[in-house]
Amino acid sequence: MNPKQNNHLSAWDADREVEFRELAYKSGISNALAARVIGEQGNEFRLRSDQKEGNGVLTGSLRYGALSALDLPVAGDWVLVTQLEENDFLIHQVLDRRSLLVRKSKGEIQKPDPICANMDKIFLLQGLDGDFQPRRLERTLIQLWESGASPIVILTKKDLYSENEMELDEKMDRVRRSCPGIPVHSISTWNEEGLKDLEVYWREGGVFAFIGSSGVGKSSLLNSLLGKEIQSVKEVRASDSKGKHTTTNRWMFELGNGAWILDTPGMREIQLWSDGSGLEETFPEIFEAAGRCKFQDCSHASEPGCAVKEALETGTISQERFQSFLKLEREMKRIAIHSSPNSSQQKLAEKAKWKSVHKEQKRMKKQRDRERYQ
Repeated sequence: MNPKQNNHLSAWDADREVEFRELAYKSGISNALAARVIGEQGNEFRLRSDQKEGNGVLTGSLRYGALSALDLPVAGDWVLVTQLEENDFLIHQVLDRRSLLVRKSKGEIQKPDPICANMDKIFLLQGLDGDFQPRRLERTLIQLWESGASPIVILTKKDLYSENEMELDEKMDRVRRSCPGIPVHSISTWNEEGLKDLEVYWREGGVFAFIGSSGVGKSSLLNSLLGKEIQSVKEVRASDSKGKHTTTNRWMFELGNGAWILDTPGMREIQLWSDGSGLEETFPEIFEAAGRCKFQDCSHASEPGCAVKEALETGTISQERFQSFLKLEREMKRIAIHSSPNSSQQKLAEKAKWKSVHKEQKRMKKQRDRERYQ
């Protein structure tokens, strides 16, 4: 890899080069190569190394030594690999991440589900049809702020309001109030309205991710940027504006100027996997007011001298925003309890992990025995 100095979180620069060489030296791998994960499907990965693409598989030590999914590669990761054949690589290590978007995996057990790494910006797409829910944006923005990447909101299907611009302006204002400090754009891929306003983001390269519900228009926007249909597009149901999963895995696509776009499967709602740090950036007006409360541990309920209550009464803070804040704050407290090292859910997760390891060991032993006696 050629070191290239720039400000992108995704960049292979001088710092990455030093980290890679030190990791290769400590691992004792003399023929190590660096590659970026540009696609993932289960335990198989698509890699790009020095303008050459190939498939990557995990070493046994990386796969079975992982304490959680956070230790395994995801789209956008830089990894240390060795070459097996011309287009096949073995993945030994994951380099440090400069940004990482994570959500809670499905199910009751508290486990992380990493979505993408080393993104410069993450575009959160929401439709201006039945998909429109500003409260859901707030929930997702907590995770985006904590990822380390910069969030951008894109409202799709602007053409639905070609004859009702006043309603469109009202919805844009609602979103801006829900996303303070974040750029908000409205676009239509159908008539290409608003697309030129997005060019400033990837004009100088970098790596970006699209996230949002199925049918919101992620694949349509990607196809428009690439100038050809790479991802298939399916219609959404008129009754509830829900779409089918047209993207089933995570793949990165290169634009003509060297920028990369990651398209992700539809995520109608991100289950929180949060340490709470993104709450302040998502609700800055509430934290700013809380700093003026008479008591440091003010619950903003019945205490005298509560600046938050005063802001609610004057309308500086909306009741909707405050109720959303309280709901998300309670949820993150539950996450903190269930994620503690001694929680029963953590013990169940550890048990499930070792059950999977032992099952794979038995499978491999049977395979060796079959090969031995053939």
